Formats: sequence, structure tokens, C-alpha cells
Amino acid sequence: MLSAVLGQPTRTSYELVKEAWGLDEKAWRKAVHDGVAKTEGLAGGRSAGLGQNYSPPWQRRGGRASNKNFAKPPYSRLRAAALALRVLRLRAAALALRALTRGLLASTEVFAQELPGASPLEVVFRPDPTIYDGRFANNAWLQELPKPLTKTVWDNVALVSPATAQRLNLGQEDVIEIRHEGRTIHAPVWISPGHAHDSVTLFLGYGRTRAGTLGSNRGYNANSIRTSSAPWLAQNVEVRKTGGRYMLASTQSHHLMENRHLARRASATEYGEHPNFAKEETQVPPRELTLYPEYPPENYAWGMAIDLSTCIGCNACVVACQAENNIPVVGKLEASRSREMHWLRIDTYYEGDVDQPEMLFQPMLCQHCEKAPCEPVCPVAATTHSNEGLNEMTYNRCVGTRYCSNNCPYKVRRFNFFDFHAGERPSMSLLYNPDVTVRSRGVMEKCTYCVQRINHARIDAKKEDRLIRDGEVVTACQGACPADAIVFGNIADPNSRVAKLKAEPRNYGVLTELNTRPRTTYLAKITNPNPEVPKVGA
Repeated sequence: MLSAVLGQPTRTSYELVKEAWGLDEKAWRKAVHDGVAKTEGLAGGRSAGLGQNYSPPWQRRGGRASNKNFAKPPYSRLRAAALALRVLRLRAAALALRALTRGLLASTEVFAQELPGASPLEVVFRPDPTIYDGRFANNAWLQELPKPLTKTVWDNVALVSPATAQRLNLGQEDVIEIRHEGRTIHAPVWISPGHAHDSVTLFLGYGRTRAGTLGSNRGYNANSIRTSSAPWLAQNVEVRKTGGRYMLASTQSHHLMENRHLARRASATEYGEHPNFAKEETQVPPRELTLYPEYPPENYAWGMAIDLSTCIGCNACVVACQAENNIPVVGKLEASRSREMHWLRIDTYYEGDVDQPEMLFQPMLCQHCEKAPCEPVCPVAATTHSNEGLNEMTYNRCVGTRYCSNNCPYKVRRFNFFDFHAGERPSMSLLYNPDVTVRSRGVMEKCTYCVQRINHARIDAKKEDRLIRDGEVVTACQGACPADAIVFGNIADPNSRVAKLKAEPRNYGVLTELNTRPRTTYLAKITNPNPEVPKVGA
């Protein structure tokens, strides 16, 4: 949008931001990786973030920030005029962009003051997080993909804040009537911590009648009350409780950690003062305190490290895992019974005040525990432990007792209550990964660390008479993560990337007080807020 305003529609946002910072290619890549840029304009050569006082290249002289006329050498007068024009265009574009994007943002007190006659209730229209504007409505994988915040599937909801819900006497799944300029729709309520007060967020993409077998007649059609004059933000909206209820399916109903320290976080200042805070939050039993036998060391010991600082909760890993491992779609009814089949889920946790909570995302999959509590309870040895540290499933042994699922503290095992693949057309078999077994009814399944990819790399390494190289095995979730938050590899190799991450003080295991010794560990989230930027509502 900014490029279009500047008359350069072919310029990408990435190119604009890169040019604005004025860094060479090497410094730019390092700044993008670290999240901060080393600038000479700051005293002591400190690192500057987006919210700090960064001096553009044309305002620097002699390695220091300067507010003097930048038309002096080494710039010519013509160059100075061009730069001045560019600055004016950027300022004009910023003002235009601010006006254009006002309708895309949830209202704050500042916006309420800027918009005369603002209604106590407003409606914000947003594309759906999974099916966007409806173009993907007939995709079953995306329909059953939990929304990042609400964790609802197969439906869209009307988001309201807890305070607004209390004022309007609304509860979860209550149906409300939303009236705007003589148009009316009905939508189910979902109460979301941190949502703006006196505002309702409606999601596009649902309510279609000709979207296909899966996408038609699902949810409400938010476009019914959208107008060309207010496509993103509608004022003077009437909301009324109808007294009806609508069943919603959500894959996570509890968003508090209850002092269990599952997802851990600290500010950069706290981390500098106490770098081992993540390990000190729980008491880990000594390694010799166990009744299970130790496995002899091998050339490979597979493990995973997940950085919570970089995870954005986008769910790309969830869909990649589903595509790689032939995970079935179960539908809304089964999902409402907590029978979803995803091997990997993104848990969302809230901390702090309900109106302005801190939000944490934590990918949760099979931890491949060295002392797995699921293994000794299986009466037919369907779940076993390999010498390389994998918690393996033998599907043709499983008789469906579900003892393993009951004994798993992480709740990451999935049971096939039905034969979800039965009755499919023969052409649908081409959809499956031929390297992964298609499970049938009565069988337990879970994350395998993409063992098929490990075996592919093992075969290639054996042909060349060598060991598997670091980075040669990339799991489906790791390959799909846009933030590079997931790292998989051989922890027996001290020079591997995953081994180095596990050696960091931020590294910790979930529920290690149970002495499960998980091979999947997490790097605690570190935040670095700018103290000069006030919090919204503060």
C-alpha cells in the first residue's frame, strides 16, 4: 500500500524497509536475524530497534547523528533536493497510510477522540486467519486448523472483550444480532482477553452458499453488513442478545498455566540479571533417580529445540505435519468432542491483566521422552523406545486400549475413533505420503519426528559410507516454520545446531519434574520492550 502511494507499486515492503535503514547487505541480514540494528548514530554504538531514535543515512555526518543541512558534501544540491522530496513523499505517504489503515485497526481511546460522533459499539471486519476472505473455504485442512487466538474450527465468531461481554450480559457461544444501516446478521460470541472494549470483530470468508461441499453454509456472512463507505470499520452499530445459542468447536478451552511454568518468559533485563531463570523455575530430579534402564549411546540421538522468542503461532507447522503424515480430518462434531487428530498443536497462554494480557505461543508435540511414561503401560508393546531416542509406534500391534494416552502428561497422542479414510475415492489415495502408514480405526498415533525422513537420510548416508550430516534431516514442521523457531538434529553431536541450542541457559523441558527427560525442549521467550513506548491504555 505504501509503495502504491509513493507511485512505486512494484516495490515490496521488504525493499522499502531495507532501504530506509540504509544498511549494507551483510549488516541488514544480521539486523533481521538479531532483531536489532547496530547504528553509529546512537551513543556508544548501541543497537537500535524500530522504536528507538534511529537517524537516517542522510542525517549522519562523521559517524554521528546530525540535524544539520544534509545538502553539504558529500551530497550535491541536486541530491539534497531529491532526498528532501523523498522525505516529503514519505511523510505524505505515512499520513495517507495512516488514514487508509484506520479502518483496519481496532479502535482505541485516541481513535474515538479523532472520530467525532463515534458510537459506543463498533464493528471491525477482518479476514479469517485460516480461510482468508473465503477463497480457501473448501479446504478441509484449513477449516479444521485452529484459529491462532480462539482455537475455534469450522466456524467464524464475533470477538468481544470480557468487559463488553459483561456489560451486554453475553456469554460464550451466545448468539447476538448485529444491525448496521438496516442490515442484520446473527453471529456467535467468543470472549477474547485483550480485545478492545466496545468493539466487535467479525471475520470474513464464511456464510457462503456456493463454496463447495465443505465451505458452503458455514458460519455467518460478515459481508452482508459491510458497506463501501465503511469496508473495515463500521460505527453506530447496534448489538442485541437474541437468547439463542450456537455450538462452537474449540481445541483449547483453558489458557492459564496454573503455576506449572509451561511457557516461560523474561525481559531482556531480567535475562541479563538471571540468565538461568528458565532452569530454576522447576526442580529437575537427578538423572540416576529412575527405575528405567539406560540406553547405550549410539551415533545418533535425535532431539528438537523450539525457540519461543521467534514462534508467532501461525500454525504453518500444524498444516505441514498434517500433509506429511497423512493425518485425517475429523469434522466439527468430532473436534467438539476433543477428538481432533493433529499430531502437533499450538498452545496459547495468557498472563497478566485480562484487558491487556501477555500472550505466549507454545508448539506442543510428542516430547519423545527418554523415560516415557506411555511405554510401560502398553500391554502389547505397540509403543517402544529406539536406541536413537525415538518413541516409536507399531500400528499393527496396537489394540486401542488408550492406556498410553491416559499416561501421557503432555496429551499429544491421538486415537482413531473411526476409520476416517474409509469411503474415499480411489483418486484421493494419490494425496497420501507413500512413506507414511495410513492408520485405521482403533489405532493410536502421534508425532514420529518424521522418522521416514530420518530413514531417507540414513540410506543416503549409508550409500556414501558416512554419518548423517547436521541439517540433513529436516522435519515437516521445521521446514514449514517461517520464523525458523524449530530446530531438529543429532544431540549426540556437540557441534550440531540443536546441541548448541540445548546448551543455552534459556533451554528447558516441560514437566521435567516428572522425570520424563523429554528430547523436545524449549528456549524461553525473551522480550525487549522499548521503555519509551507506553502500553495501550496506560
